[in-house]
Amino acid sequence: MEERPVVEEKMTPKQVDVCIIDDDASVLDSLDALLQSHDIEVVALPSAEALLSRLDQGKLPSCIVSDIRLDGMSGLDLQQELIRRRVRVPLILITGHGEVSMAVAAIKSGAEDFIEKPFDGAALVDSIRRALDKASREAEAERTREEIAERLGQLSQRQREVMDLVVLGYSSKEIAARLGISPRTVETYRLWIMEKTGARNLAELVRMVVQVEPVQT
Repeated sequence: MEERPVVEEKMTPKQVDVCIIDDDASVLDSLDALLQSHDIEVVALPSAEALLSRLDQGKLPSCIVSDIRLDGMSGLDLQQELIRRRVRVPLILITGHGEVSMAVAAIKSGAEDFIEKPFDGAALVDSIRRALDKASREAEAERTREEIAERLGQLSQRQREVMDLVVLGYSSKEIAARLGISPRTVETYRLWIMEKTGARNLAELVRMVVQVEPVQT
């Protein structure tokens, strides 16, 4: 009998943890089951204070879903505390009847989204995934900015002066006149700048600089 090849079953990796907060145990259980069924790791908490306790322990979630109305600290109070602590985690608020105006104010203060009760489970899952994707892109962009800033920090003061003028569009001859050096020396500085920053051409150098800081005109 011919032996069949073994096919390894591919497991869908779970997404990073999402903290859900609600003081109603039945709602919390329902949300927990919903997100687990969509392969999203969940930490279910009964209060905003419980989340802050986890933050004090260095346990930072990738997304927070909280009811606006909670016993103790409200969802809006939690948002303000996260802002005070400079915790940059997507916050999705669950709102009840008559709370939409509060949710809109929360959006203006940086909340990622709000879902009205009664809500469709698929809508909540979609909102969470959008928030996670956006947070991932922003984290990657921040890592890129930090890497570029580190490269720019390796430039000497004179190399930095030349680079700033290059980015503003000045020619080597114009830069030489401004800095009181020869055009050949400017060209040498330009080569060093490209090497240290890793830029392949002038356009890429300009993009790198504007990612990190505004260009002075």
